[in-house]
Amino acid sequence: PAALGVVFFVGSLFFTAAGYLQFYEALNNDVEHAAAGNHRAAPPRPRYFGWRPRNLGYLSSLSQFAGTLLFNLNTIDGMIEGLNWKGEDLLVWTPNVLGCVCFLVASQLAVMEFSHRWFAFRPGQLPWWIVAVNMLGSILFMASAVGSFMTPANALVSSFTAYFGTFAGALCFLVGAYLLIPEQFEINEAKA
Repeated sequence: PAALGVVFFVGSLFFTAAGYLQFYEALNNDVEHAAAGNHRAAPPRPRYFGWRPRNLGYLSSLSQFAGTLLFNLNTIDGMIEGLNWKGEDLLVWTPNVLGCVCFLVASQLAVMEFSHRWFAFRPGQLPWWIVAVNMLGSILFMASAVGSFMTPANALVSSFTAYFGTFAGALCFLVGAYLLIPEQFEINEAKA
């Protein structure tokens, strides 16, 4: 169990690094600079932290980054030995479910950024598939969190839901990340 806990924690660090890079990109993607036609002017200096409350992409990445930090806490606390069910729910489950809420918020903000409203059904567009698959991943992660609630009998509410939701949600995030590659080719072709 200790080695498995270390594997989960190290994996969560990679998850957080990816979340921060997405946050960094959203923070430094100066839409106003590009929209003003300043393609030849030097872009602003990179920022590592900042606040852009009117940018849905930024808010989505900020919420997702916060969720990854909560998952770090979840995996660290998961290595504590000898916790009873109350300790498990307080120290392991609570950051897990809060991280899942952050992921759901991030996914909804991404849907709104793409569709310019709460939801749009546009399966003919690749960006729609990216946000839809990521939303599904967030929903599956939340199902996993619900299934991982510890009962007074020191048992998960649903071990199948806990494990399957984690696996399937991570698979959705992998597919969503992969779909960013062909999307980049579409963007580059449109610019040419």
